[in-house]
Amino acid sequence: PEASVSLEQDTAEPPVEVDARPWQSVTIKSGDTLASIFAKKGISSTTTHQIAKLNEQTKKLRYIKPGQEIQLLLDDEGKLSQMKYIPDITRTLLVQRTEDKTYTSQIINYQLDPYPVYREGEIETSLFEAAANANIPEDVIMDLAAIFGWDIDFSLDIRKGDRFGIVYEELYKDDVKIRNGRILSAEFVNNGKTYRAVYYTDPTGESDYFSPDGKSMRKAFLRSPVDFRRISSRFTNKRWHPVLSKWRSHKGVDYAAKRGTPVRASGDGKIIFAGKKGGYGRLVVIRHGGRYTTAYGHLNGYARGTRSGKKVKQGQIIGYVGSSGIATGPHLHYEFRVNGVHRNPLTVKLPEAKPVNKAYLPHFKEKTQVYLSMLRLMDRTLADNSQ
Repeated sequence: PEASVSLEQDTAEPPVEVDARPWQSVTIKSGDTLASIFAKKGISSTTTHQIAKLNEQTKKLRYIKPGQEIQLLLDDEGKLSQMKYIPDITRTLLVQRTEDKTYTSQIINYQLDPYPVYREGEIETSLFEAAANANIPEDVIMDLAAIFGWDIDFSLDIRKGDRFGIVYEELYKDDVKIRNGRILSAEFVNNGKTYRAVYYTDPTGESDYFSPDGKSMRKAFLRSPVDFRRISSRFTNKRWHPVLSKWRSHKGVDYAAKRGTPVRASGDGKIIFAGKKGGYGRLVVIRHGGRYTTAYGHLNGYARGTRSGKKVKQGQIIGYVGSSGIATGPHLHYEFRVNGVHRNPLTVKLPEAKPVNKAYLPHFKEKTQVYLSMLRLMDRTLADNSQ
């Protein structure tokens, strides 16, 4: 099918007519700049400067990359009549000379055609192995883990026999697949419990994933504030401390990870402490409203702007994994407190984010039932075929 096109134009002036002269195509090489490319084609430095300073669109020509393409159309006098900069297959920057010898620009966006695809898998050893066996791309399975990551800890909770199904988009241009799109609906059966999610855009343009009854898949807190290889010390009232050589309370979770791994705020809040504190080493403490606080210890260092009094957003990087304070190796010590009382970060019930606005529920049901029906229909079809 033909790809549709949308234009973002910075001027109301009509473009000049395209003539029959041939376009000259240049594939950008390492070290090339707009100025060097223009110079090789005999285009004046005045024109180069004029285009580079034209607007925000053309300022991006400072950041051309090897492998991208520039096409030039020169007039009979060798002056630049039109230029196309093609950063990727989905868009083109078109620069044109007007009758008064100035230049205008516009972005041409090529609309990709989405086609829904269904995949399902069953876990034998790991989620990623199951995804590979089901021919599910890595970026799609990472999106799946992100959608259900507030409910399922994919390092601890996954069991042999867990199942999942995904309806996601593949994006095409002129019948050629360009990339994978978003997940439209998904189901994950973990240890016998079924979780479902569906993508929804409300009438105001806000988009997110929700359960079929309109509850947000997001929670007010991330289950884990760091990408970790393994949990080296789980929440317990007592454990043998490897440095102090004695039993001591350990009211948090240690996430072993490489030194320098980013640590993210698990929820929106305000930093109430950022500094060194005893065995914690470099520590950040965040207050989230009136009931909740989280603590991040043994940091190697702080992210720029991390200081007491600073407001942070969920997922914002606040520091980096280290081994400061009393620690045997690089890891993050993470604590979660409710009304000042330590709670197990792995199992504490997390407050939910906002559900679908009640006024939008009819719209939600109308727009999402097709995605959920696709999931159920394809699930049943595959089940029938396997019998």
